[in-house]
Amino acid sequence: MRRKQIYLDETSERSLKRLAARTGQSEASHIREALRRYLGGVTAPDDDPLERLIGLVEDVDGPDDVARNHDHYLYGAPKDRT
Repeated sequence: MRRKQIYLDETSERSLKRLAARTGQSEASHIREALRRYLGGVTAPDDDPLERLIGLVEDVDGPDDVARNHDHYLYGAPKDRT
């Protein structure tokens, strides 16, 4: 385990102390459990589904002016002639 130092507001500190006294577990164990629960619902950058899409469409056939004429391809607007 790694040692970390955190700052708590007074209300959080009092609540944590009461919880630790009531359960007989250390304050640190409650903080670790809270972090595990919180981080369990967070997607890590390595697991980002959008990153898995990178490189999947490298060799797509299509017009080479999509950036300039996206309104034309999406909505049928006249092409930009510049």
